[in-house]
Amino acid sequence: MAGRAQARTANTHPFPSRSTPRRNGQRLSRPVDDTPYAVGCGRCPPWVAQARSSAVAKISRPGNDSETKSSSSILRHAEGSKHQRPKDVRRSDAAKQRDYRGGKASVRDTAKSQSIRLVRRPTVRIKPVGAASERRSEIHPLDRAINELRNELARSPDDATLHGRLGALYYRRGDLTAAEECYRRALKLQPHRPSFHNNLGNILCDRGHWREGLACYEQALALERAAHPDRPPSAEAVTNLELARLEFRLIHERIEYFEKVVQLEVDSAEALNALGGACLLRRDYPRALASMRRAVQLDPRNVHAARNLGFVLTLDLDAQGEPQKAIAELAENALRFPNEPRLFIHQGELYELAGMLDEAEDLYLRALRADPRCLEVYDLLGRLREVAGAVGDRDEAAKRVEQELTRLERAARAARRRKGEASGAVPLFDLAFVEIARARFSRTPSANALAVDALLREAVQAAQPDHAADVEAGSRAAILRAQLLEAEGRRDEATVVLENACERFPKVARLWFERGGLCFRQGEIKNALEAFERATLADPQEAYTYQSLRFAFDGYRRYRSERVRYEAAVRANPRDAMAHHHLALAALAVRKDDEALLHFTQALEIDPRLAEAACGRARVLQRQGHLEDAEKAARDALAIDPECVEAARLIHSLKQPPAHPPLR
Repeated sequence: MAGRAQARTANTHPFPSRSTPRRNGQRLSRPVDDTPYAVGCGRCPPWVAQARSSAVAKISRPGNDSETKSSSSILRHAEGSKHQRPKDVRRSDAAKQRDYRGGKASVRDTAKSQSIRLVRRPTVRIKPVGAASERRSEIHPLDRAINELRNELARSPDDATLHGRLGALYYRRGDLTAAEECYRRALKLQPHRPSFHNNLGNILCDRGHWREGLACYEQALALERAAHPDRPPSAEAVTNLELARLEFRLIHERIEYFEKVVQLEVDSAEALNALGGACLLRRDYPRALASMRRAVQLDPRNVHAARNLGFVLTLDLDAQGEPQKAIAELAENALRFPNEPRLFIHQGELYELAGMLDEAEDLYLRALRADPRCLEVYDLLGRLREVAGAVGDRDEAAKRVEQELTRLERAARAARRRKGEASGAVPLFDLAFVEIARARFSRTPSANALAVDALLREAVQAAQPDHAADVEAGSRAAILRAQLLEAEGRRDEATVVLENACERFPKVARLWFERGGLCFRQGEIKNALEAFERATLADPQEAYTYQSLRFAFDGYRRYRSERVRYEAAVRANPRDAMAHHHLALAALAVRKDDEALLHFTQALEIDPRLAEAACGRARVLQRQGHLEDAEKAARDALAIDPECVEAARLIHSLKQPPAHPPLR
């Protein structure tokens, strides 16, 4: 199982894609008048499940946003309170979905990240006793704050600030309809408050009204510029608008376009397949599956739809919980396309997840017969045999692999003898491929690494852009050469190889996809986002490019938002340990390891009892290969908090034998 997951990450999709928790992200806020901007909403990537505790709130930190303040101190632990929400309180579907994706914020994180300073009114309150006291203690602090604000609004119905505060609390609870109504009432009373427009834009974007939400963001910036023409607009407001525009262009506008195409061409399998891929940008797996299934029904010979259907079935397996149905559906599609290896690979993955290793091996061998040039098959077979302790066995699988590789090698040498240099890129690629595939299957490094590199380089140079077979071989040679260079730690050279290949073969989506994955692993999240977008444009029919684009956008938005929020926080308090910690988490998620290590260290220097930061340092050091320092940092985290599960897990993983080194 571990072998399957690693191989899929390396060769199919460079990011985690299933069994990962998801929670909501945030937009930004900064005071521009007496009522500050509120932190907005958004869907946060799965790899930030341990992110800041205020992510559930999605309106700005209560200590920094006067709209979230109440006249009572009951909000002091509104986030992360130990009190559970009473069952009789109805919650919106959006709030339930956010809790399902991200869970609750921890009490420790909340106490550190939210310092709420509230002003008590000099009023006399009668302390309830007996049954009344018990009923009052059952009310969630957020609902209690909402009730108190309603009472204040009953006394002051024309107070725009109170309407804004109430809208912020509704928004925190997930009641977007009520929050929108509150902000619209506030805007009727004070239409020139930029923060009201910004917060209404957050709500509208969350509700899917993107054009109206963007208009609210733009109006907020226009009002801010008019009020303060002598200074630039706040970085938070600008970033909110920029990220909203980017999300609309990359995701929602594209889906709207494909929806219109499907309406115009009802029987177009290509349009339905592209719509299914675009639905992955919203993580709408049920709709993606429905669109792809419809595409397969309309055109049973559409290989793109069948391949994408297999990809999404394995991607959404945990949500469905019915692996047998997924296997049956994949088997049916494999009968239509016996020469499509991806369908057999997806079936094998499902069998491997179920612990049926023999059946998985049989399917991987069928994938090998369908396409002997599919390197992932050799890797999967090798990992499967490594897990079973049968790497050196000369069984039927080993004989089949050797037969296919020998046939490829003989054909390539014969073509070179007949045509010489005129044979093109295919024989050169095949000769290099055979050497690498043998190493992957046998789990041993190649003895001819320099010769393999030379063959791949020659294959790229020999490829003719107007010859389809040469373009395929040349692009695959460039990808394989870049992967081998990266495995040796020569990422700069790998980047140059992919950049040159993308310039030479700009219509090959796989090249842009690999370039995006390499940029992401180098911490260049913006370049990764651009490369994945080019991949979706080069081939709108491939689903894996949409999935990667969504993942990269989540990381980019998370990092940009946290960077601006960090700058605002340290201006207010240079010794804000949680600001450093949250930025480090965002940097770690997008592979900016040096920056993450710096801010985790600074957070610990400010607050030596911050176990989460010590654990974060351990994760960065482990990724950088400093295993002894990583173990020490993890033990420091356990010394601070003996119940830190992640630190214990890190120590356990560090004690495991090292993984097999990258193979040439």
